[in-house]
Amino acid sequence: MELCKEFPEIPADFNDFKASPKPYDMTCNELTLKNHSKFAVLFKVPIKLVDNIDGDSLYVIYTLVGKQWHDERMSAFRCWERAKKQDVPTKCVSIRIKKSTECEKKEKNKKDKDKTKSED
Repeated sequence: MELCKEFPEIPADFNDFKASPKPYDMTCNELTLKNHSKFAVLFKVPIKLVDNIDGDSLYVIYTLVGKQWHDERMSAFRCWERAKKQDVPTKCVSIRIKKSTECEKKEKNKKDKDKTKSED
């Protein structure tokens, strides 16, 4: 893979970009993203929960970037805009969201309150 390219191609077997914790707990205050490869990774986490039959998930979209983007003074936003304009291939890490027992208790209490109100 060439680092001289602005956006190097992502190898088919690339799995060096990890997210934790998995599943993500709603009460947890942070999501950790680690890049274990020798290539820089540009990522974004769209603030959009996807509710499907298997439950909610959080998605991290990423692509690899070349040396010109390695400088900390470079703008990640500008880099992402260039990647979009060039239709650079991306990959996605899907993270299942686990509702904490605290959230489940709040939902149960709300349902119980709604049930007693409707009975009155």
